[in-house]
Amino acid sequence: MSAISYRKTLQIVLFIALSVVVSSLLLLLFGVSPIGGIGIIVQHGFGSYVGMTSTLVIVTPLLILAVGVSIPFTAKVWNIGGQGQFVMGMVFSTYVGLQLVKFGPAVLLPAALASAFIGGALWAIPPTVMKLRFGINEIITTMMMNFIAIYLVSYLITGPMQGAQARIFGIPSSDPIPAADFLPKILPDTNVTAGLLIGLAFIAMLYVILKRGTFGYELRLVGESPDAARYAAVSVRRTVLLSMVLSGGISGVAGMVQIFGSSGALLPQTLSDVTSSFGFVAIPVALIASLNPIAIVLSSIFFAGILNGGYAMEVAYGVPIDVITTMFGITMMFSLLGVTINFKRVAAAFRSRFGRT
Repeated sequence: MSAISYRKTLQIVLFIALSVVVSSLLLLLFGVSPIGGIGIIVQHGFGSYVGMTSTLVIVTPLLILAVGVSIPFTAKVWNIGGQGQFVMGMVFSTYVGLQLVKFGPAVLLPAALASAFIGGALWAIPPTVMKLRFGINEIITTMMMNFIAIYLVSYLITGPMQGAQARIFGIPSSDPIPAADFLPKILPDTNVTAGLLIGLAFIAMLYVILKRGTFGYELRLVGESPDAARYAAVSVRRTVLLSMVLSGGISGVAGMVQIFGSSGALLPQTLSDVTSSFGFVAIPVALIASLNPIAIVLSSIFFAGILNGGYAMEVAYGVPIDVITTMFGITMMFSLLGVTINFKRVAAAFRSRFGRT
């Protein structure tokens, strides 16, 4: 690691420490001891086998989604629609899974995974076409697709995909996937499934794409200069379209992993609950890691641990979930500042503005 990397790492650590200070002040407003509250987050998020395995359950979809958004981000194509693609992966995989229950997991799981990839990829195509054909900003269109997906799920689970038992009791939910058809567990007596291995496989794929592959070179070239890419005979349109289809498909797989490893059924999606908004959380997770595959693993574990520990603090101290979410947001914001701020440039700008001439 270079000296610059060490300085950047130290800077991120310092900004995270600042986020702890600000979060402590927030806890004091609610009469919670900062030492006790943050101690619970660390203990339950990272400090025990049970806590760490629970953290890994949250890491699984977060890791896959972070890989998904990293591919177009490398080309400076801003796919903010990971949440919608994640949700559509849930929808497609749940439907296929329920149709193929009689064939058992050997057939059901690969089919559900493939359908989730297709669902997420299809959901990424309309905003991509609007960008390439009409020049419409993909940040706006991918964000809007998130809301369409969320309301589509609300319709499906109170209509065509509502489960038989759920309909009797008026519950918005699909039929559950049988536990026997879940992804196999890779750690005994935990909820850590093979979905984590899928996530790590995607990390390896991302590393090969970005560090070793021709496609990674094309992504970087398009991101740095579309004109230079055209001069080098790289199709900007093809690169953008492929990056978005891959991004959407991978994000859809995260939805399948969530259904077949955790939730077990298609449930209402909201924007207020962090646990159902992994697609949004994955964006800063990837950016804080500077789209580096290994750093994405560490970033995912760090923020998943904070989420997991935050739920434990909610139970222990009765802290409202909105406070937990706010603390999570504060940590992410300060972490992003630690990554992006260049103090040399800030000092130079300050001197040019206020220094002597």
